[in-house]
Amino acid sequence: MALKHKALMVLFPGFNTLDMNGPFEVLTRGDLFEVVTAAESDITRSSEGVQVKRDVPLDDALIDKLHEFDVLVVPGGPGSQVMAQADADKSSFLPLIDKFAGIGPRPSASHPRLLLSVCTGALFLGKLGAFNGMHCTTHWAYYKELARLNEESAAAAAAAGGSPSEAAGKVLPARFVDAGVNGRGVRVVSSGGVSCGIDAALHVVRVFAGEAAAREAAEGLDYAWRKTDGVVLG
Repeated sequence: MALKHKALMVLFPGFNTLDMNGPFEVLTRGDLFEVVTAAESDITRSSEGVQVKRDVPLDDALIDKLHEFDVLVVPGGPGSQVMAQADADKSSFLPLIDKFAGIGPRPSASHPRLLLSVCTGALFLGKLGAFNGMHCTTHWAYYKELARLNEESAAAAAAAGGSPSEAAGKVLPARFVDAGVNGRGVRVVSSGGVSCGIDAALHVVRVFAGEAAAREAAEGLDYAWRKTDGVVLG
């Protein structure tokens, strides 16, 4: 039996439950992925009031173990909660995402590592500059906010002597956007709002296991996969 792929899902106070559960349900279909949840607290409460117990602590020790994972899933939540997490002091949340975005390919792997943001989870990536020189999407109500974060991070990178070719990430209206592999060997995928994370996760299954596996996962969920509403650039 082929070894499972390993995905890490990071949670924060106020995350959206479907942003987590949609991709979690998809990725664990067909025994293709082992999904590990990480958070800075043992119990993390979603914006809807659901409490989730983490599998592992989200800390510097986990950052040192990121090489063990093939996929990182970053859910979103209400904009105020996302930005509060993005601005949190002494948190390992953003450093972990930043490290994964530049960790490079897994040795001997047949696929590059993949970074997936769901809904407003894209705002974390925008703040970090993970979309610089690429295309992306988020919840439709946050297109302008993501564009602003992309522009700020690109300007900061340029001021710090970064590559002038890394323009601000371009926001597209789509269920999901597969922007291809970044300059550090990581594939970057972002989804639109909430339920779009299911379509994006099915695309991730297609990338790692093929069209038939993704179609089987969608059928098992009794879900009409809107794959043609996604944009695949890489």
